[in-house]
Amino acid sequence: MTTTNTKTKFNKKGLVEVRMRNPKRTGTITLRDYTDNSGRLREFLDSTGAPRVVKYTKAIKFLDLSDETERLEYEHLKDHPIYVMGSNPIVTISNKVDEAEKNINKKELSLDALLVAKDLRSEKMVDFARVLGINTNNVIESVIKSQVYDNAETEPVKFMEAWNDPNRPFKQIAYKGKVKKVFNVKNKVWYYRDVIMGASIDEVIVWLNENEDLLPSIRKEINSIS
Repeated sequence: MTTTNTKTKFNKKGLVEVRMRNPKRTGTITLRDYTDNSGRLREFLDSTGAPRVVKYTKAIKFLDLSDETERLEYEHLKDHPIYVMGSNPIVTISNKVDEAEKNINKKELSLDALLVAKDLRSEKMVDFARVLGINTNNVIESVIKSQVYDNAETEPVKFMEAWNDPNRPFKQIAYKGKVKKVFNVKNKVWYYRDVIMGASIDEVIVWLNENEDLLPSIRKEINSIS
């Protein structure tokens, strides 16, 4: 049997919450040496290398990763073959600092996306809504705007990627031209008049790029249709 106490690399800051899934049923659990799922003996040691045995008697326990002994306890517990990695885990582990930072980042990105959405008006808003996959056919502007806001709030990463996409102007032309019947799609193939543009939006964007001299007349044709 192989014995190991290799230290894994991870963020050494944060507050980890260890929560019993069913404290009334589980009662007390004891953390000590164990054999992991790969057959290695995992010794449970403190920061001085001394053996440890820890009993969990509360439903919730917090471990401070800036404390070396508590960090080693976390490293040992997170790979436990029964308590954490078993088919019916007894405890759940979550890093509260990481979760808070991720939540803040998501909220801030949502705010950025909502500010972009707020500045969109009329045709510009409708054009971008189509890029997001929002149906705009026979839908009043306020409903479209509401859906754009929802998209910005719930999927801010996708929203901002779509907004910052250098091909966004070409996508907007493509989808607007499709709605106005300037471009036709038959059997998933896009056409401008009798000219094949491509069999996917990516191929259409390439075609528009390669035929940039036609864009002024295409835009004029699209905008002339109410």
